Amino acid sequence: MTNNSLRCCFRHFLKALQFPVLIVFFGALTAAHAVTNPPVLISDSASTRALALESVTLKPEPFALTASTQFSNDNRTRVAIFAMNLDLLASEACSPPSPNCANALSADAEDAAHTHYPLTVEYVGQVPQAFDGLNTTDFRGIYMIVVRLNDAMGDLGDVLVRLNLHGVSTNRVRVAIGHVGGGPADDQGAVPTPAPQTPPTPITPLTIAQYQAQFSDPSLAAGPDGIRFLEQATWGPTDSDLAHLRSIGIQAYLNEQFNMAPVFPSVQSDYPATPLYPINQPSPCDATCIRDNYTLYPLQKQFFTNALGQPDQLRQRVSFAIHQMIVVGGQPLNNNETSWYAPYLQTIDRDSFGNFRTLLFDITLNPGMGEYLNMRGNSVNGGNPNENYAREIMQLFSIGVDTLNQDGTPVLDGQGNRVPSYDQATITNLARIFTGWDLGPNKITNINGVDTPVTNYLDPMPLNGNVNRYDLNPKTLFGVNFGACTVVSPPCTTVAQKQAYKAAELNAAIDLLAYHSNTGPYVCTQVIHQLVTSNPSPAYVGRCSAAFSSNSHNPTQMQEMIKAILLDPEARGDVKNDPNYGHLREPVLLMTSLLRTFNATSDGVLASTPFSYTNDLGQNLFNPPTVFSYYPGDYGLPGTTLFGPEFGFLYTSTTYKRANFVNTLFLANSGNGILASLPNRPSGTQVNYSTYQAMAGNAQQLVDALNTRMMHGTMSQAMNANIFATVNAITSADPAGRTRTAIYLIATSSQYQVER
Repeated sequence: MTNNSLRCCFRHFLKALQFPVLIVFFGALTAAHAVTNPPVLISDSASTRALALESVTLKPEPFALTASTQFSNDNRTRVAIFAMNLDLLASEACSPPSPNCANALSADAEDAAHTHYPLTVEYVGQVPQAFDGLNTTDFRGIYMIVVRLNDAMGDLGDVLVRLNLHGVSTNRVRVAIGHVGGGPADDQGAVPTPAPQTPPTPITPLTIAQYQAQFSDPSLAAGPDGIRFLEQATWGPTDSDLAHLRSIGIQAYLNEQFNMAPVFPSVQSDYPATPLYPINQPSPCDATCIRDNYTLYPLQKQFFTNALGQPDQLRQRVSFAIHQMIVVGGQPLNNNETSWYAPYLQTIDRDSFGNFRTLLFDITLNPGMGEYLNMRGNSVNGGNPNENYAREIMQLFSIGVDTLNQDGTPVLDGQGNRVPSYDQATITNLARIFTGWDLGPNKITNINGVDTPVTNYLDPMPLNGNVNRYDLNPKTLFGVNFGACTVVSPPCTTVAQKQAYKAAELNAAIDLLAYHSNTGPYVCTQVIHQLVTSNPSPAYVGRCSAAFSSNSHNPTQMQEMIKAILLDPEARGDVKNDPNYGHLREPVLLMTSLLRTFNATSDGVLASTPFSYTNDLGQNLFNPPTVFSYYPGDYGLPGTTLFGPEFGFLYTSTTYKRANFVNTLFLANSGNGILASLPNRPSGTQVNYSTYQAMAGNAQQLVDALNTRMMHGTMSQAMNANIFATVNAITSADPAGRTRTAIYLIATSSQYQVER
């Protein structure tokens, strides 16, 4: 939109303001800040009816579904609404207009049948200054937002419209579609939100660098956002972690985590070096021998030991996010052989804070991955090479299936269809590059006093000495020609020359994937899903992608990406009330969050024999059922346009089992948690809720304290009242019963299990 059309539009807006208005107090806002006033959609002075105009004709409501004046080939009606306190970054306003300039905002409408309609936000910009011939009035503290009516909308009458920015929602205002009247009731407590007679002071938008720099101030972790940050960056906030964070601040905490040594420095990992054992169990090999060498018990136990007690929490969260994107399952590795799987975990641990290209290269030559997706022993002999790894390294590990804009939205062709990022020819050519690698020479392990040759699943796979396995013919990948390995220019006749050719070919292919324009937005989206929210705005993905791409050759590229994710306004802030924000806690995260919140002591035996709680909840740790991980990453919530990956394995049965797990921790066994069961569970798992039990004499104080600690104050009033009534009905002579009941009711609620 031009400034002239904005001014014209705002003249109509000024006429609407001639109705009596309530004066709203505005403090002097000169710059955006991490803590801001909530955004407000402007209504008239007597009701919650929006100040809204049809964006082309500038006519007021009711709005026809089709614009009376065709502005483009798409003649669906656009509606202009107005807002205050939009804490946009400098890159998020359409000034000057540019493609996708409004991609930080989302909007939705609800009709009388409680159907929700996403509305596309096409423009957001400050209302310009106005000059009446004598005086200039600065209206730049008010924003105009243009939304496109959803194609599924009919003659609905009144709908309630909401705007969302950085995980924060505005109030909802009434807009008439087709005719005035009807529609849903106003939200409880809704009041008119007219514009002030004195326009609000414009907010000076910050750049993303200026925004991130604020987090050197420890005070920004003092409120609810300190707890939220630890929910995203750790396996759950402990009292000691929270106190430490609030003493040093978020930026210093991140730097501390990036520089923290892993638990086992010799392998640069939180998982120890594991002795290789033969494919077939030696004799003798008792139950403990089998458990420790031919099952995932040691690694699953180490996972929970790390998650609950080790300080390098951020590495663990990022590593597990990578595990869910670049998947290896234990079952195909000789039925969960410990020493075959451990080097895979060590690889993603080691590279979680490094460079993504290094990670992609290392995982390609990891023998566990080679076994899992059939790159080990891949050969040109006998016909076409196996294509499994070639397909999945593109589809799931790097670029995804669709060509992407840098903000993660799909590129569309002239017919509105998605454009594939690769085709079958790409898979075939890449599979031919991935020929020739196999396991290295056998290792020797002393077993029962005998030096025993064992298959080498420890070292990265080298090229096999049999050059007949190599595909040495020309190939084309993403438009890049790979010349044949010939007898001239340079000569390619010896084994060493052919191996040099294959090594160069592999490196070039990994370069093409790691530096592909899709890789930044694809990887960012996957990690944001794991750490922050299932439905990030395109602007959020775009900022992360910019950090990823601009650091593509930086040895700490992943650290820059992680900072971009965790220091973004969509991740940070004391209030996140956008109903589309957040993500369901998957089983391991639900378990660790509760255990760390209540300072549990544990032997770590929670995912393996004698009973796997993670498996019971639907997540067989380190054994995802397919290469698509524990749940489909693109799972959509039924009846919505939202992604909800973790809901992909939430069923009636697992919902009940979640409640049963919380019951086991807090209510069963008189609150003594999971009991020891020798020999595999030496001490069990117990929580400590004594801090809250001391408050149980006052039921409301107890509920409020748990609301602050478990939900950073987001509990609804209705939920708070219901839990208070239940807890208060328990005699004050039973403070432990009151405390355990309150925790159980919160932990089993949807408001807690969806982490926001």
